[in-house]
Formats: sequence, structure tokens, C-alpha cells
Amino acid sequence: MGLLDDLKKEAETLKNQEAAKTQSLKANSAAVDRALRKTFQYMNELFKQLNVVKPPCTLVYDLLTVGKIDGLTQSDYRIEFRTSQRDNSEHYENVTINFKRSKAEQLTVKRDAEQIERFRDLLWQNNMRFTSEPFKNDRRVTTHEVFKINCEVICGADVVGDYDNGVIRFKLKNVEDFGPTIYTLEPDTVTDKALEELAKLFIGKDSNFKDLNRRPASSGNATGQFVRPQMKVPQYAANPTPPAQEEEKKSGLFGALKSVFKKPNE
Repeated sequence: MGLLDDLKKEAETLKNQEAAKTQSLKANSAAVDRALRKTFQYMNELFKQLNVVKPPCTLVYDLLTVGKIDGLTQSDYRIEFRTSQRDNSEHYENVTINFKRSKAEQLTVKRDAEQIERFRDLLWQNNMRFTSEPFKNDRRVTTHEVFKINCEVICGADVVGDYDNGVIRFKLKNVEDFGPTIYTLEPDTVTDKALEELAKLFIGKDSNFKDLNRRPASSGNATGQFVRPQMKVPQYAANPTPPAQEEEKKSGLFGALKSVFKKPNE
């Protein structure tokens, strides 16, 4: 076998490898698109029911240095999707979900000068809505600030199709607790059963969704943090003796919605 024959054989091998790679990418692309479409269809139907039922949330949030927030009601479930063109056809890129857990109460918290900025950052990172009033001394220097925090936790998820790696990434925010959690699933594992386990997370119930994760779930990632807007920094007076902090402290699911959310005394 001569040099030309060797080159022809090598070229044919490379062509076959490239064709196999292209075919694999197309198959992965189709699987990712199907999984995203299925997620949207399931959750869109679920949220129609939840917006009527407005179920109570059994999950208790613990806001650092403030305390526990419980007795919340879930409402305002919203969902939308975004598409793009891949291989001359429309594919789902991501599904965005938002809802809130809230009650008609406010927490009132006082923070001295040296604690204000750190506490404000904490509220922004957890996407907590609040108002605040600074108090100044005779020299017009801020000595402390009183925060009124709405008992309203803004929750959401961004379900993203990773077409390059052929996986679905579920980026949750304030769903299982304050902060982000990311799950990665193979497209073929996004079944009705898997989506029901995800739905349980969205209604604050015990769930086995994490068992479907392809790798250990990550949390505390900056990807899921909320961005604090730029604000003018006031002048503060230091307080050498900070006060003591307060104690920190589609199938079966659709059919059982009303019974699942009945209150214990009903």
C-alpha cells in the first residue's frame, strides 16, 4: 500500500468520524429540545392550577441575623420560554419560571452604622424587598438605620438547554432555601415523574428531584445571585459596642392538588 492509499484511508476515517459526530450532535440537540418543550408544557399546566389554589408553603426560610420567615402562601406563578434557530429549525433555548411566597407582614430590624452596608447586601443577595430610614445625630452623621422588610420571597428557575454538552440545567433561586441551587439532568431523564418531583420543589414539598441529578448539586454560585443596584454610600458613625443580634435562626400531582393543599384543621 502506497502513500496515496494511506492518505485516502486516513481521509475516509476522518470523514466518517466527522459524520458520526454531526449525527450525535443532531440527536443531542433534538433530545434537549424535547426535554425543554416537555418541561414548559408540564409546568404551564401545573401553574394554571396553582394560581387558583394558591397553596400554603410549609417551607421555613431563615434570614441570616434576622430570624425565620414562615406561614407563607404561594402565588403569581409565571412561565415563559425563548427559542432560537438551530439546524434550520426552531429549538427551545430556555424556560423561565417565577413565583412568590409571601404573607401580609413586615419585619422591622434596626442596624447600627457599621452593620448597615453588610445587612443591605444580604437583603439584595436574597432579593428581599424592603424600605429603610436612616437616623442621624446632631452632626448629621448616620448612627443607625431601621429596615422594614416585606415577608415576600421571590422564587424562580431558569431551565437552560446546554446543547454543546447535551444536558439540561435547572438553575433554581430561593426555591429550597435562600440562594441558588443548580441541577444537571440528561434530557432522557426529564420524564413526567421527574417533572412531578420538580413541581414538589416549586410548592415547598419534600422531593426526590436531587436524586436525578447527574452530578452533585451546586449552591452558593454567583450565577444565581441577585444584583444589587449602585447606591450612594452615606456617611456613618461607628458604634464601638454593637447590640446583641436576634436569634437566627401531571399525573398524580394534578389530580391531588386540592387534597394536598388542604389545611390540617379543615
